[in-house]
Amino acid sequence: QIEEGQKSYIEKIEIKGNNKTKDKVIRRELAVSPGEVFNSVRIKLSKQRLENLQYFEKVDTREDPTDVPNRKNLTVGVQEKSTGNVTFGAGFSSVDSIVGFVEVSQGNFDLFKPPTFTGGGQKFRLRVQYGAQRQDFLVSFVEPWFLNRKLALSVDLYHRELSFQGRDNRVDETRTGMRLGVTRALGSDFLIGGISYTI
Repeated sequence: QIEEGQKSYIEKIEIKGNNKTKDKVIRRELAVSPGEVFNSVRIKLSKQRLENLQYFEKVDTREDPTDVPNRKNLTVGVQEKSTGNVTFGAGFSSVDSIVGFVEVSQGNFDLFKPPTFTGGGQKFRLRVQYGAQRQDFLVSFVEPWFLNRKLALSVDLYHRELSFQGRDNRVDETRTGMRLGVTRALGSDFLIGGISYTI
């Protein structure tokens, strides 16, 4: 036999532990807002969304009582982790001869926060591959909340130079291009649609 009590509502939401990540980057992933019913299912969804960002070592949610009846505060605690990577290496193949590469990526990038460029929830990747037969340059940038909407804007810039021996003579090929794309969730987090333009 169950006797229901009165509903509780969220008074305020407090974010703790985000030394690098901007407050709005965390809040926009929450499935609850102040003034709404204290819904444990949506709070659990909020926790999963924050964990899926891969910005945090640990995410905790806690309810705190207030002086107002049927009102609770929600505290979201995060423990940040490193989101940047530098990768480099070298190789040899019969087609490309000797090739070396270096790649720098930041999963929690902020274009407008020099000199650290971290905490804005954007994604950045720079890859340079240089060899005797080919050179590749790639810059990739993603803004997952373009115009403060859950609309991901991606920009890719690339330049490739390739030299190889043809049947009768040597061939040099140069390709420079750009790809612009937007993607968004279609009704749920599990169905995503997008459109892109490449030049």
